[in-house]
Amino acid sequence: MRFRSLPALAGVFVCLWTVSSPSQTRVLPQVSFVGANGYSQAELLAFTGLRPGSSATQQQLEDAAQRLSDTGLFEEVNFAGNDRGIIYTLKPAPAESMLPANFGNFVWWQDDEIERTLQAKVPLYHAGSVPTNGKMRETIAAALTAMLAEKSIAGAAVTSLPGSSQTHGPLDRIVFRIVSPPVTIRSLTLRGASAEMQPQLAAVVHDITGQQWDKNDSAVNITARVEDVYRNLGYLDIAVANPERSAPVITAAGIEVDATAALTEGTQYHVTRLDWPGSEFLSTAEFTKQAKLKPGDPDSPAALRESLKSLTTAYGARGYIDAEILAPPAIDRAAHQVSYTVSVVPGPQYRFHSVQWPTLSGSLASEFQSLWKMKPGDVYDSTYVLTFLRQNAAELVKEGYTPEFSVKKNKEALTVDLTVVFTRGPKT
Repeated sequence: MRFRSLPALAGVFVCLWTVSSPSQTRVLPQVSFVGANGYSQAELLAFTGLRPGSSATQQQLEDAAQRLSDTGLFEEVNFAGNDRGIIYTLKPAPAESMLPANFGNFVWWQDDEIERTLQAKVPLYHAGSVPTNGKMRETIAAALTAMLAEKSIAGAAVTSLPGSSQTHGPLDRIVFRIVSPPVTIRSLTLRGASAEMQPQLAAVVHDITGQQWDKNDSAVNITARVEDVYRNLGYLDIAVANPERSAPVITAAGIEVDATAALTEGTQYHVTRLDWPGSEFLSTAEFTKQAKLKPGDPDSPAALRESLKSLTTAYGARGYIDAEILAPPAIDRAAHQVSYTVSVVPGPQYRFHSVQWPTLSGSLASEFQSLWKMKPGDVYDSTYVLTFLRQNAAELVKEGYTPEFSVKKNKEALTVDLTVVFTRGPKT
């Protein structure tokens, strides 16, 4: 007989091992499985509940195939029988549907302890590989909930969702998380921070305290926030050791941990030069006047970004909206100094094509269109739309409308289409 494990699709059976009714039993001389590399015959037999030498009905054979399919481990489950017994042919789920498990906030156990427990409690679970489809995620979540109950966490809720280890990155893990009671950071201690830096770090400590704890995400967040503070004050050699946590404490608010990160500050670096040779769009003198980062200042990526905005604006106003602003640092580690030489790769020049006002009434849209001075074919000025809205949309803003605009570039025609939308309430 044949069973296809496709969601919401009834199985179609072609049986070489026939019985007069689904409930009639036959002795199974042999039960074997092919195609399931990595799974032993013994664990597959135990999972299906079938035993060679015992009797089974056709319904029991179908139920065994369904259980295998429901795990999500197999893309197809087929079986056929004859007088020698039953053979199940299994086609493993594609590699992209199998992701490693992540147990970020299960604070009582190390990952290897969780893996050993799950392998003992979840049939067919092999460490580090969970199907995105099927019921195995539910089974694992139930086993984790039982582990929490053993720690006197009654009524805990555990979720399992595909996640990413990178912001906006591809899904690359299944995240199992305790969502109730919450697991939060009770305090953050930054060892090695000088007295002079304590006020600068106070906002980081305040923001991190009370956040959800996750051994991976919290470590990344704490490290990034601390490094940003130091690097924007010129401490280029700041090093943050992987944050550690205390033993969990159960409180009325939930499960709390204390986080600690050890810092090595290093020495402060200062800027010696920020050189822009000048161009027809922005002179050296005007750039220097607008720059937020000056010679003698502590080096600061944030101040550098603000300084380079004047070039982005100047080139964007001439249609060079893909202009690449380059300012590689030249770092003198011995003298603790940094210098920058700025250059621009302008890219192609874009021209204006159209502007749309989809949320305005016909008469108001016509009025705005008549006031709009940039014509199709003109060199596109990326600053014009903001100037236009300041000059012409003040009344709508007073009435509670918020203008937002989107830019659609046609990279083949080198044209720009604008859409300006007015919505009631604050900007989203």
